[in-house]
Amino acid sequence: MQIRNRPLEGKVAVVTGASRGVGKGVAVALGEAGALVYATGRTLDPGTSQWPGSLQETAGEIARRGGTCIPVLCDHADDHSVKRVFERVHDEQDGRIDVLVNNVFAAPARMPVNVPFWELDDEIWETLLRVGLRSHYVASRCAAPRMVARRQGLIVNTSSGGAVRYTFNVPFGVQKAGVDKMAKDMAHDLKPFNVAAVVIWPGFIKSEKFLAQPERMPPALAQRIMENGESPEFAGRAVAGLAADSRIMEKTGQLHLVAELAEEYGFTDIDGRMPAKPARA
Repeated sequence: MQIRNRPLEGKVAVVTGASRGVGKGVAVALGEAGALVYATGRTLDPGTSQWPGSLQETAGEIARRGGTCIPVLCDHADDHSVKRVFERVHDEQDGRIDVLVNNVFAAPARMPVNVPFWELDDEIWETLLRVGLRSHYVASRCAAPRMVARRQGLIVNTSSGGAVRYTFNVPFGVQKAGVDKMAKDMAHDLKPFNVAAVVIWPGFIKSEKFLAQPERMPPALAQRIMENGESPEFAGRAVAGLAADSRIMEKTGQLHLVAELAEEYGFTDIDGRMPAKPARA
């Protein structure tokens, strides 16, 4: 399904971690499809982070495509900051939240690769699981009552094959597996209220962070991403397709590969390619 005729017109979406990367790609695609997007993150203005990208730039891109984005500064490591976001959305949109995309992720300055878990600093665990797992739970708890009350809604968790394959280190894999399991179990609780929860796996992403410092990745992986990686908007188009799917409840509780959703909904990456599907196991 190509995004035409703004199928999400009138919908309200919250996308966490939308300053750059997959979060920005999702926010842009949802905004282009007509949703009013609240984009959260810690980088509000350009030039205030060591990394490219900001919420204002995300909002600007959505505006250029005819959509509307409200950038909201939020530290997802702070529960009170998260709750204030949803209180604001509730107040400004008469209690309506149609889509929540849990994407925010805090990575260490340099990801430990193939380092035995007993040699890792404790802070690695705290960093990866607080913002990227616990943060998703807190945001979902804030959004779910609004969705349940209206008997409609969609929660999307972004994850990866690190949930089932050793990737980087033990805490990273635990974080991804937790994100997947959370979506499945939230779907169980939400299904009686006609609210869906799913998890998506993009492939390797050509994010702003990667393009700025590809040397942060192992050389072979960096080359693979450079040659065959997906744009962040590829995942965004998948989320827009899910949000517009009138039969979304048939997909609730399931893992969906972005490349499989591209085949089902009929979209490609921004360069016209159809990226390869990542392995499920």
